[in-house]
Amino acid sequence: MLRIHFTEQDLALTRVAPAADMSAELSLSLHLLATGRPESRLGQWREQLARRWKPRSAMLFDLFAPTDLPEFLTVRRDGRDTAEATADGVGHGGGDYLRGLGGLRRLTPFARDLASGERRSRLLLGDLTAEYQSAAITPYWERIDAAVAAEHRHRTRQLATAGLDEVLSTLHPAARWHHPVLSLPRADHCLTELHLAGRGLVLQPAVFASGGLLVIAGFDDPAGQPVLVYPVPPDRPLLTDDGTAPPPALTALLGRTRAAALAALAARGPLSTTDLATALAVAPATASQHATILADAGLTTKQRRGGTVVHHLTLLGEVLLNGGVEDAAENASRLLVGGGE
Repeated sequence: MLRIHFTEQDLALTRVAPAADMSAELSLSLHLLATGRPESRLGQWREQLARRWKPRSAMLFDLFAPTDLPEFLTVRRDGRDTAEATADGVGHGGGDYLRGLGGLRRLTPFARDLASGERRSRLLLGDLTAEYQSAAITPYWERIDAAVAAEHRHRTRQLATAGLDEVLSTLHPAARWHHPVLSLPRADHCLTELHLAGRGLVLQPAVFASGGLLVIAGFDDPAGQPVLVYPVPPDRPLLTDDGTAPPPALTALLGRTRAAALAALAARGPLSTTDLATALAVAPATASQHATILADAGLTTKQRRGGTVVHHLTLLGEVLLNGGVEDAAENASRLLVGGGE
């Protein structure tokens, strides 16, 4: 059990992060793969990643344990690129973590070299992490960030209507809030007492923490604000489709999000910009941009109803979805010659 102790100053400084954290999502996704943790909502992501990633990325699994994550990978506080920041981050507690990991299991040569501070292994770690990020996280970043932003909006409304007590008590199904202590489960079943001591707490929603895993980072830094990474609730859409996936050739032609927008309009009928954004798991502004491009191409139309814009699928959009890209030109020509019959 993890018990986090708040003062009144801590409560005043506690906030929910408004955007996704790249390092947290990267580290948590690696932990999911390294431990074989099942997560049905991320099944499609796993399948797509298996076709996209470089096999040497599996070397990163050497750094993970079932009940722990390397903090130097989990929350990165600077804005440098992934390779550079990760290579340098090993020097900030990475050696101690890896030596502790060596007490649980035999370290691989790669992990041993990192623990000893060997420069080439640090540079390799940076390259591996950057490669993995480009395959596993970057293609989905728009959806990840939208899911976290939706959770932030939910918690902001909750804070305004019910207060911070309600936010803290509903972070996780097993969370227990008894002012001034937040109790959370730990995978290793150890009891740990953590005092925020006036620093407050950042509550960081994460898509790849979707399960029983809760991650705590930065509690040993007296000058920094600690971070509690918690799962985006299970009722939120993640990185999966809803059974209306567009043809692969159409995705290659239009891009994943715009092809998915056509499929959503075909499956659900006309949608407002807000509803379309929800279906695509993107921000409303992003959905509006994609819808404008589709409308300009003649694949959708827009209809204003009061202050709401509603998007409709056109005949050409239906042709592309139903016949696929290969047959679209032939089908469209036949429809035009035949007067639309």
